[in-house]
Order: sequence, then structure tokens, then C-alpha cells
Amino acid sequence: MMSFTPKTLSELHASLAQLTPQSKIISGGTDLIINMNSGEITPDALLYMGNVPELKKIEQVGDTVEIGAAVTMTELENSPILQGKLQAIVDGAKDVGSQQIRNNGTIGGNIGTASPAGDFIPILFMLDAVIVIANSEGTFKELPIKEVILGPGKTCIDYNEAIVKIKIKIPESPNYKSAFVKLGSRSKVTISRIGVTMGLEIEDHKITKAKVVIGAITPTPVNFEKAEKAMIGRVIDKDLKDEIGQMLSDLIKEISKSRSREYKAWAAKGVIEDVLDKFVA
Repeated sequence: MMSFTPKTLSELHASLAQLTPQSKIISGGTDLIINMNSGEITPDALLYMGNVPELKKIEQVGDTVEIGAAVTMTELENSPILQGKLQAIVDGAKDVGSQQIRNNGTIGGNIGTASPAGDFIPILFMLDAVIVIANSEGTFKELPIKEVILGPGKTCIDYNEAIVKIKIKIPESPNYKSAFVKLGSRSKVTISRIGVTMGLEIEDHKITKAKVVIGAITPTPVNFEKAEKAMIGRVIDKDLKDEIGQMLSDLIKEISKSRSREYKAWAAKGVIEDVLDKFVA
């Protein structure tokens, strides 16, 4: 098996040009190594992303935060740039698996795996993230996250392309906050069974703008427009939590085909309460 360890973006482009449809890109390797050890995947080449400095940075460039694809969950969790308006990313990073997984797993890998239970995919949908992709021709393209994730385990990224950066525009309003809560199995080591992420603007204790995205109930995240409309002009109190929780429960019963649908519908109310509590803490 061949291996490539580029140290610059130009070397990355050159390495991508040598990959085949059987090749794999690795950064943290938290999923890929398990699949290789089980024999489920037998790549002819591995391209390691972690030695390219640009892919390890979290930077604010003007009104945009740029996150390198090889940034780990631990680095996201501890980044002062992300705390505040982009707190949902910090929340998601804190809840990814064990400490060992957070130390190795990367945001680029979370996107590339495209699991319906991936913690970061609904968060990035909610934040309208743009994904920067390098190709074998020495150029880059930028696509909205919604065009990158096609379904369970499926992305639009070709075998000779790689995610290099995630761009997120910082919301302008000083009254904006974001948050994320997931339901696992009462253990952080489990994968997400429901992920709820919100971005809210709150003035005089009332919600003036809302975006709500639900993950892990359908193959790709769901923009929960009914809840968004119901929240406008409302104070975050028990009545609102109960109402939105019931809406999510009903939505899960309506659209989810999961065998755990009834459990998810029952648990949804608690997840909604937990995420809304983050805005009044």
C-alpha cells in the first residue's frame, strides 16, 4: 500500500493526482482505521492530511471563521475564536465520543464520513458553512455544506479531492447565540441519536430570529421551519419548551423510518428543553 504525507498545499494537490478510486484520505482515522482492521476497507493508498499547517488552523478572516479540515475535536472545544456566537461548534466538539476520539478525530473527517449521526453535520447546516475542497489539478472549489452531503456515507467529493477548510460567516447581530445538544444513550461515548442545533437572536428576552436544524432522524439534517416560526416573538419558558418539544416528537413520528423512532420521539422533548436552556443560562 502506498502512502502520501504532504507537508504543503502544493504537495497535497500533487498527492491527490496519484490517488485511485480505491485510495483513502486519513487525518484522525477514528473510523477508517477500524474499517481497515476489520477488512471492510482495503485501500491501495493512504493520504495523510495532518502535516499541512494550513489544515490545522482556526482563524478569523474578516467576518468569517476558517477552520482547517485537520483540526481536532479537542482543538475546536478549546478555541476562543469559536466561543460565543459559534458556541454550537464548541458544544458539538465536547460531545464527540471519548477524550481519545476527541484528541484524534477531525472536523474534516466528520464531514467526509457523512454519517446521519455525525455531530457536526447538522451544526454546519445550521451555520450555512461553506466547504473548501482541493483537487488534483492544483485548484480549489467552494460548496455549501448542503451540496456536499448527499446521503448516508455519500458526499460529492471525488476520490482525487479532499476537504481542506470550512468557512463560516459570523452572524452580525450582537444578540445572536448558537447551541447544540445531542441525545446519545446517556453516555458521551455513543453516537448521536438526535442532534438539535439552534441559532437564535434574542432581544428583550424575546426571540426575534431563529434557525433550527435536526440531525440523526433522517439521512440528512432537517431544517425545522415549523419550530422556527413558532418561536418568533416568544420568551423561552416552559410553555415554549413543551410546545417545540411536542413539535419535534410529532415530526419524528411523521418522517423517521428508524427502528428507534418511538424512543426518539419520546426523548425529543428533553433534548429541546436542554438546548433551549443553553440560551437562558
